[in-house]
Parts: sequence; structure tokens; C-alpha cells
Amino acid sequence: MQSQLPIEAFPAWALLNNVDFASAEIRNIDGKGLGLVAKHDITEAGRDASSSPAIVRIPRDLVLSAEAVEEYAKVDQNFKQLLEVAGRQSTRGDILLYLLTQIIQSKGTSPSTRPFASTPWTEYIKFLPRYIPIPTMWTNEERELLKGTSLEAAVSAKLSALSHEYDGICEQASNFPFWNDLFWGTVKVEDWILADAWYRSRCLELPRAGHAMVPGLDMANHSQTHSAYYDESSNGDVVLLPSSGSSILSGGEITISYGQAKSAAEMLFSYGFIDQESSIKELKLQVAPLPDDPLGRAKLRVYNGPPTVRLSLTEQGFQWDSPFLYLLVLNEEDGLAFRIAQDTSGERQLKLLWQDEDITDRTDELETLVQNHDLFQVFKLRAVAVLEERVAMQLDRISSGFSYGVTEQPQAANQPRAECILAAETLRDLETQVLQGVAEALENEKARLLLDARVVTYLGSMEDAQNEQASEPAANEDDEFS
Repeated sequence: MQSQLPIEAFPAWALLNNVDFASAEIRNIDGKGLGLVAKHDITEAGRDASSSPAIVRIPRDLVLSAEAVEEYAKVDQNFKQLLEVAGRQSTRGDILLYLLTQIIQSKGTSPSTRPFASTPWTEYIKFLPRYIPIPTMWTNEERELLKGTSLEAAVSAKLSALSHEYDGICEQASNFPFWNDLFWGTVKVEDWILADAWYRSRCLELPRAGHAMVPGLDMANHSQTHSAYYDESSNGDVVLLPSSGSSILSGGEITISYGQAKSAAEMLFSYGFIDQESSIKELKLQVAPLPDDPLGRAKLRVYNGPPTVRLSLTEQGFQWDSPFLYLLVLNEEDGLAFRIAQDTSGERQLKLLWQDEDITDRTDELETLVQNHDLFQVFKLRAVAVLEERVAMQLDRISSGFSYGVTEQPQAANQPRAECILAAETLRDLETQVLQGVAEALENEKARLLLDARVVTYLGSMEDAQNEQASEPAANEDDEFS
């Protein structure tokens, strides 16, 4: 890939492409890399994107959206081939295919060897960093630092998914000699990982264009107390405007919000840093069907979302949320059932029933659906018991994880980078705090549930049934075999 362009060349690119940096410029910011800085004092002057003076204005035709990808396919036949066989499944996938073509383009030794039609993005990606500090771009040694955290499994799964996506694209494009030659020579899986890293760390959700990448605006850094927000004007341009009540001094950094309710793991996974200003203390853990559950595989297949539980500590105390956990602990005796249905086209579908009602499309509402059942507190006790065991397992893993400690000594070969060590240790400390708080809260909740009258009655009836079964004479116990 050609060397990265210096950011000092960006104003020329912006001028050529009608990008208006009226009140901002891109500079290096200590500890953050590139960011937006105010050219002069900026104060908020209204919330109407079409009338407020924009800090930055990016023309609609520069926004990399699903619509822009389709437009590019109309002018580049090679890209159209790839899009038709490997794309049009998601906005993310289509934008990554577009970024991949630009990465390939940037590897050309001269303009005459460029295999694709050039766009403003052909030059813009040369301003983007080739290393994004998100864990999918860490080394193997650096990813070992995440052992025991919620990101250990998430990063491994993401890398596996990216590799699977890349292999699928190679296979789908193999029938075209042009693409087959590229995937056997120029293109590598690392290029796909880089395109994904750019997308995840720089993608915005616009009011009308949806998920998109916006050149120039994607240089803005995050802050909980952000001083600006982005919007679309009436003609589709993207504008950066001062937040209500904000006052940005000349030379001050202009920040936006990447999300106010994202956990430390989510921020590190998508953006490569942990927000020290955030008060969010939560994590997501994967949960698996019970080993002896004959319906385990069916439950995984029918569930509409990820098989996870969200744990959080707030000022109000501990909270957990997981419809999937309720699905795990319910069984046929409770009123859960599976059926195979065949539609008019002959396709067979797995259906989930609760109390004889089809809830296949409502699995994310399962906790609400079972709340009126007489045994709800029993179901909740089961869920708490399963969760308590899962949390204990995670605490054990996180306490046995690696700990390097940041040093000022020169980095040795294969030693993790200091910023990766610091990020992993910060994540480990935050998640340990959450897990310890959750473990204590679960113990208290289980004790409370065990005192519930309906739970006591149910457990008593179960004990009576077991005693009855144990006292019954075994079949043929008087027969003698000698």
C-alpha cells in the first residue's frame, strides 16, 4: 500500500472536493492522534441544521453510504461484478467491499495501473491510519491480555467471522478472472480486517442516509461532554454544528459523541480506547445451554438475538437483562414446546410455543411473557442460579489473566505495546469490579427468592416427589440372580 499522506495535505484535498472547513482544522492532539480544532471562537447559534452556521460542511456526494456504493457500481464494471456476487446483504458489507477496492487501488505503483475508477475516496483513504488500535488489529500477544474479559470471546469470534467473510468473497469472486487474480496476488485477509476497522471506528448513523462514513468529520474525537453534533441539511450535505449551550475557544478541540451508553468493552472493541469520563459500568457475557438440556440446540436456533446476558452496576444497584437466560431455564414441564411447521412453499420452520401460544417472533420478550405465570419466582431463581455460576466462572478466568504492567523500558520483540497493556488492564479492572458487585447482589437475590412462599411450596413439592420415588420398590427387586 502506498505511504500515508501527511495531514498537512488535507486542506488541498478538501478544497478540491468542496469540503468546507469553515471553523475547524485537523491537527494532532496529544494522546489522541488526529482531531478537530476550532480556528476561532465558536458559540451555539441554534439547532436547525439548514440555517445554523456549520463548523464543517461535507457535500452529499462525498458521503460513503449504501446509496453511494450503488452509484459507484454504475461507473465501475469491475466493482459491479464483485457487488453482485458478494454484496447487497448489508450496508456494512457493501461499504467494506467499496473500501477494499480503494485499498487495492492504493497498492498500484502508478495511475496507469489503477484497476478501478477513481473517486475522492481513492485519495482520502491515504489520510487514514493503517493501524487502528482496536483489538482485531492487535497482535496475538496483545490479544492474550484480554484473557478473562468479555472481549476475549468477542474478539476471537469477530476475527473468525472476518476470515469467514473474506474466504466467502474469494470463493464468490473466483469465477471472474480479474478478481481471481487479485485475490490470489494483491489482496490479503489483512486488507479486509483493515476495511472493517475503518468502518467500525469511523461509521456514523445519519438521519436519512443511515450508516455511513463521512470524510473529514470522521476525524472528530469523542467526549461525554461533546461540544458539537452532526446532522444532514435539507440538500443532503452533512454538517457539524455546535451543541446547544456550547462555547468552543479558538484552538480548543471540537468533539462529538460516539454514544453515551456504551460500555468500556464496546468502546475498546469499536474505537480502540476506553472513555475515562464514562460512568457506565457494565459488560455482556455469553451464556450457553445447560449440558443436560435436550432442548439446548433448539433454543439456540430459535432465539432471535445473541445468547448473552447484560450485567450492570448503577447508583440504584445491580441489574441484569437476558431474555435468553429465561429461555435456558424453561422446559416442557413448565409449558415450553417446540414444533416443526411447514409453510405453503414447503419450507420447514422451527416454532417456539409458550403455554400453547406461538412466540417464535417474540423470544426477546420472554421475561415479560412468563411474569404472569404462578411459578415466575421459581423461573427467576433458576435464572439467578445459572447466572451466579456463570459470573463465578468469569471471575475465576479474569483473575487468572495476564498482567504485564506498563513500563518505560524500550519495547522488546513481541512484547505488547504499552497502549494495549494499559487498555486491557483498565478493562480488566472495570469488569472485575462489575463482576464482584454482581456476584454479591446475586447471592442476596437468591436468598430473597428462596424465602418466597411460592418458591418454598414448589421446592417442597419437588422434595416430596423425590422422596416418594426413592421409597418405591425397584422393579424385580425380589428376583434373585445367581
